[in-house]
Amino acid sequence: ITKNILRGCGIPLNHGIVPPTLKDYPYEKVKGLPFDPILAKKYLAEAGYPNGKNFPVLTLQIAYGGASKLQVSEAIQKMLQENLGVNIELTLLPLTQHYQRVESGKAVFWIDGWTADYPDPENFLQLFYGKFVPETMDEYSLYNTSRYQSAVFDSLYEKATNESDSKLRMELFGQAAQVLEDDAVVIPILCRKSIRLLNKKVMNLPLNYMEVRDFSKVYFKE
Repeated sequence: ITKNILRGCGIPLNHGIVPPTLKDYPYEKVKGLPFDPILAKKYLAEAGYPNGKNFPVLTLQIAYGGASKLQVSEAIQKMLQENLGVNIELTLLPLTQHYQRVESGKAVFWIDGWTADYPDPENFLQLFYGKFVPETMDEYSLYNTSRYQSAVFDSLYEKATNESDSKLRMELFGQAAQVLEDDAVVIPILCRKSIRLLNKKVMNLPLNYMEVRDFSKVYFKE
């Protein structure tokens, strides 16, 4: 997907949902979900759907927002059909309607993205914190839209957010991310890259993943 569809404008997230660009985070230690169609077929057969036969058609919900998101979804659709015999349908919705369905628990299968508000694993992992899930399905779940709840994950997340030792804090976040992978709550696909065209006369312009721009030291070279 990152190579052929996004033409290199993405990093495969092979080690969990937290991107590898965050300083001191043990990204490589998190064991991601492997590509294993043989094991997937085994699970399908044990569930009563050998080679995907009689498996119900799933609908992958997508929000309008650029051709690349649709192209990625079409690739997923094709891969599931070719590897597992599982058929999925794609549905495109306006952004507001998409999130209404997601936050109200009406969406079953959807593709989404997250841009960090600050460069820290907490900003990604908080999306799965169990205490952000409302008590009933009648209420909107604004942060933890998957409504995932795990006492193990919550404990590690809380320990990490309360830990003052930076190294231990990152290790705890890595362990929490591993719980998400083991429970297959979400399938991380990629972390996007951006291309910037910059005039050679512009000096000291900071380029970073957070898109934070400090122009106080930027100048033009004659």
